Amino acid sequence: MEEARSTAAISNRYARASVIVTSNKPFGRWGETFGDETAAAMIDRLVHHAEVHSLKGESYRMRGRELGHAPTTGND
Repeated sequence: MEEARSTAAISNRYARASVIVTSNKPFGRWGETFGDETAAAMIDRLVHHAEVHSLKGESYRMRGRELGHAPTTGND
């Protein structure tokens, strides 16, 4: 169901307006989330006439966090 909504959203915007998509997964791993055929269709529409900017490096948002631990609120 989520796959259908995501594909519909991309298809509705295709060639009509700009779309900005952020992901922490490379295109090659989108099939894990959306299924291979759905991911292929979404990527095809997204990259047609697109500029793809890939950023490498550590996440600023995740800086200082340990994996598997809930963030602290500062009230502890």
